Amino acid sequence: MFYEGTEKRLEIIVKQTNLLALPQLFWQELVTQAGAFILSKIENTHVCAYLLSESSLFVWQDRFLLITCGNTHLVKAAQFFQGHYPKEQLQALLFQRHQAIQPALQKSNFKQDSSQLNMSLQGIQKNWQGQGSYEGDLFFFGKLTSQHLNNKHILMMHGLSGSFAAQLHTGKASTKDIESKLSLQHFFSHMLIDQFTFSPKGYSLNAICENNYLTIHITPEKLSSYLSLETSFPLARIQPFIDHINSLLTPLTSQLMSFTNSQNSELKIDIKDC
Repeated sequence: MFYEGTEKRLEIIVKQTNLLALPQLFWQELVTQAGAFILSKIENTHVCAYLLSESSLFVWQDRFLLITCGNTHLVKAAQFFQGHYPKEQLQALLFQRHQAIQPALQKSNFKQDSSQLNMSLQGIQKNWQGQGSYEGDLFFFGKLTSQHLNNKHILMMHGLSGSFAAQLHTGKASTKDIESKLSLQHFFSHMLIDQFTFSPKGYSLNAICENNYLTIHITPEKLSSYLSLETSFPLARIQPFIDHINSLLTPLTSQLMSFTNSQNSELKIDIKDC
């Protein structure tokens, strides 16, 4: 059975609004529009992290980040949010799609999604090509301030192999087994962690510390094995863990996408093999 592990991302920054004050029912409806539902939640005074049936949702006072995989329709979540917060209340909107392994199975393509977003937002559309086989698309509206251009990193691993990958594929690895193999307590003992092991297979994790977040998703299907990691921690802080999971899962390809602040305060994306 094929499952699309590669993600779609929606990040919206708002003006003069406290998103943390919104009830969970609002966020449940938003993710329902995309074709997912909330499994659990962790929070601190800075951020609320929802673990979803299809990846993750993070909410701060002035922005939210929705990451979905599978056959979700993320642009519908953007339209739902715009129905409550019109263009004038948005500081910026970033909608991103990594290249799907089987795009024909998706409910829409990037051209259709960006066309719908452009009906209310006149944004910039870009195709991103990195080293190796990476390809993705980006729709961007608004302007990011230096406050929102903090470092952000996305790790994408395709073609997982080795004994741990084989154990994940059988669906026999428990949450405790996965936690132990990933050495979560060694690398992230200071973080508040929420994790879930899916049946028959699959794994998701959210972790937060103060204003920072980290999320991991593993799709161990034999035809499309995939691991993604996204975090706001500086690369120097997260690099030892990246090295660990590269050794643990010996992927066919491993690529790191970094969002950084350029000299003119514009969004800059770098992609490299790792």
